[in-house]
Amino acid sequence: MKRYLLVILTLILSFEISAREVYSLNNGWRFFFGDAVSSDLARQVTLPHVWNADGNQSKTIGNYMRSLDVPSEWQGRRVFIRFYGAASVADLSVNSRYVGTHRGAATAFTFEITDYLRYGMPNSIRVQIDNAQRNDLLPLAQEENRYGGLHRSVELIVTDRVAVSPLHYSTDGVFVTPEKISSESVTGKVAIHLTTDRYDRPANVQMAILSPELDTVFIDDIRTKIDGKSDKMTLNVPFTINSPQLWCDKAGEQPLYSIIAKVSTNTTVDSVAVKTGFRSISIGNDHLLRINGNASRIRGVAMYNDRAGVGSALRPEHIAEDISLISEIGANMIRMVTSPATSGYLDECDRRGIGVWCDIPLVNSPFLADVPYTTSPALAESGREQLREIIAQNYNRPSVLMWGIFSKLVVPGDDPRPYIRELNSLAKNLDPSRPTVAVSNQDGDINFITDMIVWHQALGWQTGDVQDVHVWKEQLREGWSNLRSGLTYSAGGSPQHQDSLTVRPRLDRNWHPERWQTIFHESYMRSAGNDPLFWGIVAGNMFDFGSARQAHIDGSTINDHGLVSYDRSIRKDAFYVYKAAWNRHDPFVHVAEKRWSVRENPEQTIRAYSNQQQLELYVNGESRGMMESTDGIFIWDKVQLQSGANEIEVFAPDTPYSDRSTIIVSKTLK
Repeated sequence: MKRYLLVILTLILSFEISAREVYSLNNGWRFFFGDAVSSDLARQVTLPHVWNADGNQSKTIGNYMRSLDVPSEWQGRRVFIRFYGAASVADLSVNSRYVGTHRGAATAFTFEITDYLRYGMPNSIRVQIDNAQRNDLLPLAQEENRYGGLHRSVELIVTDRVAVSPLHYSTDGVFVTPEKISSESVTGKVAIHLTTDRYDRPANVQMAILSPELDTVFIDDIRTKIDGKSDKMTLNVPFTINSPQLWCDKAGEQPLYSIIAKVSTNTTVDSVAVKTGFRSISIGNDHLLRINGNASRIRGVAMYNDRAGVGSALRPEHIAEDISLISEIGANMIRMVTSPATSGYLDECDRRGIGVWCDIPLVNSPFLADVPYTTSPALAESGREQLREIIAQNYNRPSVLMWGIFSKLVVPGDDPRPYIRELNSLAKNLDPSRPTVAVSNQDGDINFITDMIVWHQALGWQTGDVQDVHVWKEQLREGWSNLRSGLTYSAGGSPQHQDSLTVRPRLDRNWHPERWQTIFHESYMRSAGNDPLFWGIVAGNMFDFGSARQAHIDGSTINDHGLVSYDRSIRKDAFYVYKAAWNRHDPFVHVAEKRWSVRENPEQTIRAYSNQQQLELYVNGESRGMMESTDGIFIWDKVQLQSGANEIEVFAPDTPYSDRSTIIVSKTLK
């Protein structure tokens, strides 16, 4: 027994030995535009960076240059450069020699630059970025801003000649596939992709799995041979873990396992570590998503990947604030619209147990001039390659629960349905463990391609009235209840758009009263929030986002459909509609319509939201009645106010939770 323990200890310790080195390359870049006559006037920038963070839609070429000192000791080793995102076509040159091109803004890419370097001296790296819209690159149509730049981190990876491959779709080269998952055990396989130097030689591959507490729960040691006929090699290592801690079986910090893969030959050694969580995904007969067999009704929000001041060049503090707001509202899923967010978001979702729906950029926009899809072969390959990259780069993430295939495509023109079927089949082949999903705003067989469908509804915003949602739902229930249906919707709401005269929006003038957004979300939540017709709802959007193609009456260039403002400083009233319904852990009371402070009519409706069961309204110190609510929405109608200032207070009885506002009644409004 002692000898066996000594062998295991030796194997574990040996994982710490690796020749791999990783260096951040976020600092030291110089930036200049493509039409500059000289790089001498280039400005210093730190990554992540975009050149149009202010929202201007300059579609141009930007150049990023930096010097890289390469020590002579690296000669005989391999050097890779990894970009975690470049918006949106990147051409890399090293020492004025072209290395390669990557297309697509939201996925990582890695190039080997070993043979382009000069060792023992400085080297020049140049990345040319083009953010122009192209007919051979998805998305063709988008509402959000088209930023340009190296908007995610860059790093250098140095390895021995044989290594766990950083080139396999720019992943860490290790893919964990659980095949049977229960509270008793997890069995599956780990695929380890190697990159080699084409020399026949014996090799040793070790694989260990560490528990969230860093106890070794599985270890294997495989002797194999490097085949010199190819520079690629894949090993599949079966594993079993007994009594696993399952991801998302309980609230709070989630259990993440570390998978360590090491390859060694007589002259080389390399190792990498990846994290994953073990959980099963299925869809029940009731159409609800099931995590580890437990039904989970989706409470989702849609999210775009930018914010005021920085565009899509998000930093860790921005991610932390966004995830905090999403957790505060009580959402259990984020739909990452158009494409996945930066890895920092996904790391937090893995850690906190927040589900993720990752779209590919096959999307439509509200602009009539846009054509979202054509039958161009180059465009088709762009979509296929981005889907491959998105799935590979997020394959190990337990938070990713579904792959989004398309959003709001229209059938007239080039018919997208054959292509959608191809993409759906590709997604199922690459990853049969997760369902596919799409957003639809039309009838027809386009809705039967993916595993799940989400209806985009705009009644009460673009057309009709919010009360029409009930009629639409009953029609859906009668004719389409066999579909696994979800619901998504959104409405504009500007905190600056407040008056007593125009409650409903004026879309022709981009007048979006916050009050109407609040009423819109109230109505949809009450009508559909818990309706078993839907497996869940996805409220759009969590945050306002940059959209320079829209010009508002106040001069802003954003899509204001968010529940939180573009700079994250304002939680709009509609935010609290969801917090009241979804967040049962943080007691609160919120009085709505504070920003609508001056009103003409002395008879008013007072709104409040709370996750407390009862609230009592006081006006100028006088009680106007107690109210109970099961959905967190409290509305007092026909409340008489006095001329001038009125102090509005709402209390949750026998608790310290309350909120207040001031309403000024003035008949001088015009």
